[in-house]
Amino acid sequence: MQRIALSVMAFVLSASAGSQPGAKLWLDSASLESWNSPGLALPSAPQGPKNPDPRCRELVRAPASAEDRDLRAQGWDLIGAPTGSGQVRVIGGAADYDGMCRPRQYQFFVFSRATFVGTLSPGLMDSRTDGSLNRVTIEGDRKLKAYYARYAQTDPLCCPSRTTTVLFSIGHDPPVLRPLTATTTSNLSPSAPR
Repeated sequence: MQRIALSVMAFVLSASAGSQPGAKLWLDSASLESWNSPGLALPSAPQGPKNPDPRCRELVRAPASAEDRDLRAQGWDLIGAPTGSGQVRVIGGAADYDGMCRPRQYQFFVFSRATFVGTLSPGLMDSRTDGSLNRVTIEGDRKLKAYYARYAQTDPLCCPSRTTTVLFSIGHDPPVLRPLTATTTSNLSPSAPR
């Protein structure tokens, strides 16, 4: 009985720690401040203990471009297919994985005309946590949208109840990525129970 109680307690603690609801994020700010600056160096992946499961590394993509190779040289695992249109490429990189091989300590890197112009979050993200980026669309050579999962206190880890969409601009003189606007919408249908 004690073993069952400990298992349930561990599950509840991991579930509540995973979504981190209630913490004020950059996405909740009244005005978005840019963390990127012109001439920003490509950041290195954090060091430290890693998930040793070899199945996680099987999901890593091989470098296919100069930008990919630059990220690999900084220690990032390439995750997911890159998003690209015209002169813009967005590439995901992870430093670690959780027990289900979902990315942890990940970031999305934006390149314009083969120049690194910034990241899509001021800090590293973990899958299934509040503020984790899960999709990017390119709106042209100077704009892109990023979609972030938003968890409420009662949301299961599979299903964040809201999404925050941030519109970014890409300046070319100097080349830099800046957030412009953020809009949060519900993921629940109007007839769904709350």
